[in-house]
Amino acid sequence: MSISDRKLIAVPPGDLGRIWPQIRSEVASVEAPDGFLIEDVYAMCRSGEAALFVLNVDGERIGWTVLRLLGRDLHIWLLYAKPGFDPMSVFRPHLMDIARTATPLPALKLTFGSARKGWAKVAPKHQFRVRHTTFECDVESLDPPCT
Repeated sequence: MSISDRKLIAVPPGDLGRIWPQIRSEVASVEAPDGFLIEDVYAMCRSGEAALFVLNVDGERIGWTVLRLLGRDLHIWLLYAKPGFDPMSVFRPHLMDIARTATPLPALKLTFGSARKGWAKVAPKHQFRVRHTTFECDVESLDPPCT
């Protein structure tokens, strides 16, 4: 497959309503370690705090990604692809271009997070390395409150 067969197409916030019905159920199926709601994704893309890109191969939509610029990191917040496609390999050059041309400043790192253990084996194949691991617990209610 040549590079011309692959396209990462930005969806402008004003066009989000046209594509959203096509991907809404896919967004709902994606792992949500940070507890996002589908409505959060829509709102962030609509407001420009995140950007939706459609992944096309040979003129067919094979998935999508939502990117966020977090400081100097271009963060892959959400990623969905049909089975049989490795979007991290197929679209890596496109992601790097987006990172290099990010505004107001170019991104220095491309990042993603996942609670899936399998990424520990796959991520290094795409030149990703562990930056940090985050552990969490719920804050316990205190009854009565401390004084």
